[in-house]
Amino acid sequence: MEIDNNRIASLATHTSGQGAPVDRRNSSDGNAAGATPTPQAGDQIRLTGDAQRLKSLEQTLVSRPVVDSQRVSAVRDAIANGTFTVEPGRIAEKLLGLEQALSGTR
Repeated sequence: MEIDNNRIASLATHTSGQGAPVDRRNSSDGNAAGATPTPQAGDQIRLTGDAQRLKSLEQTLVSRPVVDSQRVSAVRDAIANGTFTVEPGRIAEKLLGLEQALSGTR
């Protein structure tokens, strides 16, 4: 498929307003357009119970290692000893569960 650069350039013309610079200096409150206002004394933030639980969960996850080294060691030893067994049915179930979770069809 070939892209026609002339067509793209004609879509963003100065008369259409697209591609034109935005002057953000002329806002009525002195802040740039879309800027967050400066917090005033006495402003408060309250987190919901869900937000507090998410924050706690995040802190717990950060403190845990990414890899379970004991599990890795056990699997490595089982492979080395020839005692590691592959269960195709379990693998298939896990893959299908992941696919369903990702596609939202559960």
